[in-house]
Amino acid sequence: MSEAVGSSLSMSLSLSVILCTKDRPADLHQCIMSILNGRRLPQEIVVIDDGTLDPRPIQTLLERFSIEFHYRRKSPPNTNASRNLAVSIAGGDILSFLDDDVVLDSNYYASVMRTFEEDSEQQIAGITGAIKVHTHPLKRAFLRFFGLESSQPGKVQPCGAATLVRAGEICRPTRVDWLSGCNMNLRRWVFKKYRFNEQDSGYSWGDDRDFSYPIGREYLLIALPEATLVHKKSPTGRASAEEMGRMEIFHLGRFFVTSLHPQKRNWIALGWAFLGIFLKNLLNCCAAHKRSRHFKQLRGNFEGLRQFLAFLREHNGKKETRPRLADYPNENHRRS
Repeated sequence: MSEAVGSSLSMSLSLSVILCTKDRPADLHQCIMSILNGRRLPQEIVVIDDGTLDPRPIQTLLERFSIEFHYRRKSPPNTNASRNLAVSIAGGDILSFLDDDVVLDSNYYASVMRTFEEDSEQQIAGITGAIKVHTHPLKRAFLRFFGLESSQPGKVQPCGAATLVRAGEICRPTRVDWLSGCNMNLRRWVFKKYRFNEQDSGYSWGDDRDFSYPIGREYLLIALPEATLVHKKSPTGRASAEEMGRMEIFHLGRFFVTSLHPQKRNWIALGWAFLGIFLKNLLNCCAAHKRSRHFKQLRGNFEGLRQFLAFLREHNGKKETRPRLADYPNENHRRS
């Protein structure tokens, strides 16, 4: 669904940019330079470091632009814990979360902040941009066949798989189901009710969907076609192939059960999606240069499925042990 947003009235809002990082100093520097080269600058930048960053060059750089700088080093690594810490530090009306390996176009924040400011009734809770990424048409056809992607940008599928918003695929502000974690911009009041879930340590696949999808069920989330960016997906700090395989099955299944409240027919969609994930990695094993990584990822898929089935048994066990209405004494009968 697409819809126009805006108002003739506008107000000035402050912007805090939040960067959670771990051992990617070159990527982080490039990301910050893209922010500073933009048409709209933030009032502050908050960096939460799970590694060994030297913050002094960033401090010196931001002083030249009169941008306030907050730096915290923490341990152990946990992206969502870093985001929650940053929320407690940042003071802006709009909190913008960027991955440290993102490069923004110069119009990114000008577009995002103008849209927020023209929304005088604050109907828009969150905004994401359009990512410059090319995916081979055959791969996209494969993903769509197994329900792992939609033809609608920003759509969460019945199986729980989330579709990116790619540059060039939308031409006006468009409502989306979720916000991509590499660039999600939210009003501060969202965090009065919502927090990032810290249950998974280190790098976590799908945590952006897990966090933003419930917000999108209650409030308006949109994507802007002119707020474009590149997500380089730095190999540093990524999960191993086997861990990635585990997460793409287990995290998808966990989200499906806990957030989608699935009907019977949607379980078929989840099983079909699982089959597509297994088949994707199996087919990639046929290419010699990919064989080792995708064999490990395939092995991780089996571990993810085992964990999901264990999670499902535990989840259903908790449901069965909840008190039923029949377990309570009849109040009218007791009084008589």
